Amino acid sequence: MHEILRVLVAPIFLLAPSPVQTGIQVRPFSSIELPEGGHVILQPSSAQRVTLVRGSLDYTRISVTDRGVLVINKCFRKCPRGYRLELEIRTPSLSRVSLANGGSIESRGSFPRQSSLAVDVRHGGRIDVRSMVAQSVTASVNNGGRILTAPRASLVASVTQGGAIFYWGDAQVTQSIDHGGVVTRGSADEISR
Repeated sequence: MHEILRVLVAPIFLLAPSPVQTGIQVRPFSSIELPEGGHVILQPSSAQRVTLVRGSLDYTRISVTDRGVLVINKCFRKCPRGYRLELEIRTPSLSRVSLANGGSIESRGSFPRQSSLAVDVRHGGRIDVRSMVAQSVTASVNNGGRILTAPRASLVASVTQGGAIFYWGDAQVTQSIDHGGVVTRGSADEISR
């Protein structure tokens, strides 16, 4: 009986579609906005490239505004239940990274040094830009969420109605907390986690 099931079920697994990564052509951009959640990995590269790792362009719209903002709308039309979006974005630098309504953006690798970086999370989600080397970082969390960053010289941090900003290094910190939240130094053993 088990042999019969194995013979009947095996072809089904062979016909199941495997995930295919799709390169997406976009105009040059200087910042990223993810207003509806999803998962984005940022990697350093001399040229910009956007790759759809998981998800579908049938539901997700990726465009660049006239101001150079790469906007990733996870579900511009109704997505199926359990729809997951994952992108890999390669770029030499970014001036701003923004996330809203859940999801995550994470930088990996060694980005070249840049003068400034703005990071904001609204209504939940997590942005980890510790591998993006910036002299000054402006970070804000509104209505929940987390930011992890490692500014070299200065951090201007604002948390409104809950959330957390964790920073590493010896940057000069100016902070504002309104109706709950925290701005705190991360521990040395957490810098690479």
